[in-house]
Amino acid sequence: MLYDSCYLILMFLVYSFIGYIIEVLFCSYHENRLVMNRGFLIGPWLPIYGSSVVLIYLLLHKYENDILALFIMSMFTCSVVEFFTSLVLEKIFKIRWWDYSKHKFNLDGRICLTNSIYFGLGGIALFYLFNPVVFSLFNVLSHKALIIITNILSLVFIGDLITSISVLVKLKVSSIKFSQKDVSEEVIKLRNEALKKNALLLKRLMNAFPKVEGKNKEVFIELKKKVNDIRNKKKKI
Repeated sequence: MLYDSCYLILMFLVYSFIGYIIEVLFCSYHENRLVMNRGFLIGPWLPIYGSSVVLIYLLLHKYENDILALFIMSMFTCSVVEFFTSLVLEKIFKIRWWDYSKHKFNLDGRICLTNSIYFGLGGIALFYLFNPVVFSLFNVLSHKALIIITNILSLVFIGDLITSISVLVKLKVSSIKFSQKDVSEEVIKLRNEALKKNALLLKRLMNAFPKVEGKNKEVFIELKKKVNDIRNKKKKI
């Protein structure tokens, strides 16, 4: 049971990383420049890819020998994941992370037919191309090594997730708090450290999502303005 869990966790992490690489290559090609910042996590992984792959592996392995069914079900499964991921992220952070409204055959700008087709093709590639290679690499590891590597990577990922979400959630609140209150030298020091981290992450997010759309686009602009204002005040202190 533990061994199977390690396989699934490693699948999630590996394909989250592969998804990141795919996004970097895809965006770099379309923007004619190297685009390294993708997603809101600090590390090079996109959980939406890892989650989709694990779901496809668990739910669709019975269609492995039926390419058409695998294609259709992969389209459906990944599109559902992408739709609800967009919805949840927007509810939490009040920001629309991606918008396909300009694409034909889209649903509320959260998913579109073109991406769904890519998901279908990805499902086929997963079972016939990627999984055989990935599993062969997993099988090279001993049980002990597999467990150790899984635990280490899981801790790194969880730490990244907690840090990224914590900074994102606190960014707006901390900016308002510090801009409205006089603070002691000790708090100023803590504030400067927090602002430095916030500013770096905010810059990364702006680079990762330069075309963020929707009614909450002004949130990013307002946050960036507040961070810049506070940093200017800090220089005068």
